[in-house]
Amino acid sequence: MKKYLLLPALFIMAWSGTAMAAAPTTVTIPTTDYNAIISQLKALQQRVNKLEHRGSTNKVTAIPAKVTNDINDIYDTLDEVETKTLRDKINLGAELRTRVDNFVVKNHLYFSDKAPTPHYKESNDNSWSNRFRLNLDAEILKNLKFTGRLTTYKYFAGSNSPDAAVYGDYNSAHLPNGSNVRLDRAYIDWVPSGMPVPLAITFGRHPSSEGPPLELKENRKRQSTYPALLFDGEADGIVATIGLERYTGWKNSALRFAYGKGYQDKDSVNAYLDSPSGLNDTDVFAVFFETEIPDVDNSLIVLSALRANEMAVDFTNSSIVQLGGNKLNVGDMDLYGIHVQADKVMHSNFDVFMSLGLNHTHPNGRYFNYVTPNGPTKLGLLNNDGTSEHTGWALYTGVRYTITSTSLQNPKIGFEYNHGSEYWFSFSSGPTELYNKLASRGNVYDLYYIQPFNKNLYARIGYTYIDYNYNLTAFPVGDFGKSQEELRNAYFLMDCRF
Repeated sequence: MKKYLLLPALFIMAWSGTAMAAAPTTVTIPTTDYNAIISQLKALQQRVNKLEHRGSTNKVTAIPAKVTNDINDIYDTLDEVETKTLRDKINLGAELRTRVDNFVVKNHLYFSDKAPTPHYKESNDNSWSNRFRLNLDAEILKNLKFTGRLTTYKYFAGSNSPDAAVYGDYNSAHLPNGSNVRLDRAYIDWVPSGMPVPLAITFGRHPSSEGPPLELKENRKRQSTYPALLFDGEADGIVATIGLERYTGWKNSALRFAYGKGYQDKDSVNAYLDSPSGLNDTDVFAVFFETEIPDVDNSLIVLSALRANEMAVDFTNSSIVQLGGNKLNVGDMDLYGIHVQADKVMHSNFDVFMSLGLNHTHPNGRYFNYVTPNGPTKLGLLNNDGTSEHTGWALYTGVRYTITSTSLQNPKIGFEYNHGSEYWFSFSSGPTELYNKLASRGNVYDLYYIQPFNKNLYARIGYTYIDYNYNLTAFPVGDFGKSQEELRNAYFLMDCRF
């Protein structure tokens, strides 16, 4: 009985054949369409055979028309959703890095009411960690794009549980355990149409970490707008970029105006209010000019100027401050920089770079009180009196060489050096390393070797030596004098991106 379902299809085919025999015109269809029709006919015949076999052994119950219509409606809805998903989907990528570090530190100055022990040495070898990143991007419209990255970064067997020594890290992903995936970056690039000048607006959590020249050591493309010596970390804000290439004739030239928050105070009870006894917000304003160096291919030069108003420091959850207030706005900070970089210099295998940074403080007279073996000490903005202004500077330079060897996948060897003065300070508190080498007040020597295995997988082995000339690198308050501290680290990592 069900074979009658095939009659319309057979009738059409027979009619088509008769028509073609009666007329000289030949009807052609694409091969893919023809194969699709044949495939559907075969599938239909198989379904008919199944139904006939079932009918010979069981009584076939007719499906009510209403149910059939509901099923068709559901499938139509699913088709619409799937089509929209394919059209508007977000592209996904991932990275996984496993790393082992071996740290040795000498003469480290701790915050304590006791004097530091001379010739003190501490080591932390066999320190393993995992870092997983989920990369997202979508072209919403031709002039509207989204980019995001989620990150999980942890030590092997690391746990925040107070019972970690008993239960360890064995079920942290199998039990409800908080939201430990961090938002690394999530921003929109919008290019408005009809503007008198080329303009782009970027808003959200910015691409403000791992900037030039860190892509050389990280073996990847440029990751950030801002040179790493001045700013390397996660930041929320808004940026307006004006394209200048049509006016200057210089390739990829642009002027950027940025605004963000270094700190924003909030009431713990009423989220829409500031804390009654809290801090003033730290507002950050910056301007950047960047371009390729004229007549130098694969090059970059960036001029930077940044102002951080009302720098906020909070020691509420720390034992550092033992007298008086534990959170203050300590003043303003200016930062200036120039970064120059060129890849494949003069068509060679050398990539080179140099960054210069300058900072100047504007303290507001406020300070913390810190107890030392010699009595209380005032901790102001890079001073011990709350009022003294200081200027610092830093140099960061390096070279990377690509070894031409097809059998070895063209490995790379690099060397970097940076130096910071007594009062050097920058906003580089989010480095890829577990130590903030670019904020060092002293000398840093960094040697590494990159061994690719294929386009997705590589290994890096390296050694870093830091000779600190002054204590408490990257600390925004206090002047702690000269240091004899040293840090050595030998490490190995494997990195896979796909």
